[in-house]
Amino acid sequence: MTTASTTAPARPWLVSSEDRLELAPAEQAGRAQADPARPRWHATAPWGWMNDPNGLSVWPGPDGEALVHLFYQHNPHAPVHEHIEWGHQYSADLVHWHDLPTAVRPGVGDPDAYGCWSGVVVADERVAADGTRITVPTMVYSGASERATQTACLATAVPGDPLLVRWVKHPGNPVIDAAPASTAGLVVPEMRDHSVWREDGRWYQVMGAGLPGAGSGGAQAGAALCFSSKDLRDWSYEGPLAVGDGDVSATGTVWECPELVRLGETDILFVSAWHASRTLRSMWMRGRRTGTRMRIDAVGRCDLGENYFYAPQSVLLPDGRRVAIGWMQPNATHAQRLAAGWAGSMSVPREITLAPDATLRFHPIAEVDSLRARALADAAGAREVAAAAADLHGDSLDLVLTGRLCGTQEVSVDLAASSDGARRTRLLLSRRVPSGRTGQDAWTGWLRLDRSASATPGSPWEAPDRRELAGPVPLGPNGEVELRILLDRSSLEVFVNGQPLSARLGTEPGDGGLRVVLGSLTDARLQAWTMSDAYSKRLTPSSIEFG
Repeated sequence: MTTASTTAPARPWLVSSEDRLELAPAEQAGRAQADPARPRWHATAPWGWMNDPNGLSVWPGPDGEALVHLFYQHNPHAPVHEHIEWGHQYSADLVHWHDLPTAVRPGVGDPDAYGCWSGVVVADERVAADGTRITVPTMVYSGASERATQTACLATAVPGDPLLVRWVKHPGNPVIDAAPASTAGLVVPEMRDHSVWREDGRWYQVMGAGLPGAGSGGAQAGAALCFSSKDLRDWSYEGPLAVGDGDVSATGTVWECPELVRLGETDILFVSAWHASRTLRSMWMRGRRTGTRMRIDAVGRCDLGENYFYAPQSVLLPDGRRVAIGWMQPNATHAQRLAAGWAGSMSVPREITLAPDATLRFHPIAEVDSLRARALADAAGAREVAAAAADLHGDSLDLVLTGRLCGTQEVSVDLAASSDGARRTRLLLSRRVPSGRTGQDAWTGWLRLDRSASATPGSPWEAPDRRELAGPVPLGPNGEVELRILLDRSSLEVFVNGQPLSARLGTEPGDGGLRVVLGSLTDARLQAWTMSDAYSKRLTPSSIEFG
């Protein structure tokens, strides 16, 4: 994709109807159900493609109970990133999910003809014809068409539908038609994705973008462009809320899926760094906002797994917790995805908190514990922990290893190991000399994930991405550590004192051995559980209509 300031960008979403891949939904669903790599207790699409979480929001259900709605980028026609619709699920606890039919899909000749891309759902309070105040669930999403960039579109929920199954698109779409000339003479090469909030009687939103020449040394930089409106329909451009430095190794040249939230008195901007059609990583930015401008004071990585926790979106729960879900991207070839019938899943929901060192921490929400089906181990002491680990076997596990990391020897945990040890996925935790004095640079732990031996070379289960994933993690003042490992078949999420590392694994069915070498970890304790399914029943192709 070109980033030249005088030419419009390429538009990879322009896939004509005759070129789209179409596979029978029943065939995809059957393959997905049978695939041993498909996660069991992470949110997945019933079949086909899944990417960004959208419209994460809380609404009263049929009996008045608060339900969390998860919409998501979905292609039910094939497990590939084409012809994107808004898939839809709901949950009463954020861990047990129920499928619903597609919420919105592209319309022929409409501003979203080539895809209903990422966005949010907000509560639009209006005055009805009889003078009563009503709250209307309203989607703000990116429509892809033949325009140079994506545009902002609206859809509203049909009244009297507590599960939010039926939506009507705004006849005046798009409500933001084109990227503004943010800098004299420059063409904004990308603009998509939304964060929307209401403040002092007015609506505001930011869209992710890239600004040519705005970064260090004249590089293109990621940006969050700000707009305001009195009614969600007529928008005025307010300028960039924040602009990055264009560093591809950190914040990228385009910001996708921006989200502005407050944690206590602190402003946090989440962005997903993108460069040259590559998803890079999700980042948090701490700062202070004044009106439609934000000063960034600190930047950190949301997840050490790079793009395996991407495009996160959060929701403020009724109990005051701020909880985020991110997209766990596929790690499979095109042929592997077609054979599997599915691609992509969500992370477990993570509670976001601001730590005393002013960094963000992410912990699996407490409700994840309700998925624990059977206790497998609870061992304390070096010999007991090693013995308990050697007896464990499985591909659907919740493991918690605690202790104090006092010396220089690494803690090693092998997952999905073959009986002869030739195949394994290895986690390594060690101490390190901090690279800085503040933020994540000041952390004294280091976590690595080695996927180089996860499968036999050339095996049909071998994943194309086997790079090492690594980064700093926080330790307690005396080396205290809680290492939590959530393994759900091909999905791996690791949390060290609230810093995650997520990855997608390519392991061979039947490889489920575990081995723990404690190294310098003292006062060790290992607990382990099997996990139950997140779905009691899945949506079937015969129960819905396709557009």
